[in-house]
Amino acid sequence: MESNRKPRRAVAQARRAGLSLFEVLITVAVIGILAGILLPNLQASIPDRLEAVGQIIAADLEYGRSLAVANNSKYRFRFELAQNRYYLQHSGASALLAALPQNPFRPNYEQIDRQYTELNDLPIGKPAVTLVSVVRSSGTPVSVNDVEFLPSGGTASSQPTIVWLGCGRGEGRRYLSITINPTTGLVEPGEVRKELPAGINDASAAKLPPSDKLFALLRTASQERHEGVAG
Repeated sequence: MESNRKPRRAVAQARRAGLSLFEVLITVAVIGILAGILLPNLQASIPDRLEAVGQIIAADLEYGRSLAVANNSKYRFRFELAQNRYYLQHSGASALLAALPQNPFRPNYEQIDRQYTELNDLPIGKPAVTLVSVVRSSGTPVSVNDVEFLPSGGTASSQPTIVWLGCGRGEGRRYLSITINPTTGLVEPGEVRKELPAGINDASAAKLPPSDKLFALLRTASQERHEGVAG
């Protein structure tokens, strides 16, 4: 009789020590949720990050242009490279237009005289995309910090305005341009590239926050290890 009890007791203890099917399913679900949150930040490539932020900036610029045309007035974007951000504001003569309308890309944004976009706050993970330079150029680039849209839809400058973005560090750093046509005001993101054109310096590369530097180093090491395995 005692011999029959021992196997049953052992089975009961084993069941208590293991996980039920329900517990396993819950664990798998939690892991799946965490993976869904973490993997985009860990796996998104530097070109993907640049292109995503480039689309955001292009949409903002097109929004500012549409305001200038619709309201028959002027609107300016000012870029603050040191803070890695830019803002939109009305620059025309009418004080009635100083309070910006609600941006469709920011439905909960307050109606104020400036609408900021902080690149460091964009939900793209690390390393962050940085504003490298803003220039006007039909030849030799000249550094500027703003672009103004006119009622015609074009810009106040007779030369193209180019916003340069950067992401990554060292050999893995990449760049993307956003060009604003001076006549039409239309915005065109460029292709991701390894180097900046002559005459444009990347001061932001030396100012990456420690967390961005760490992520960049880890990504570079991972890429080198993957290339070594592939070779």
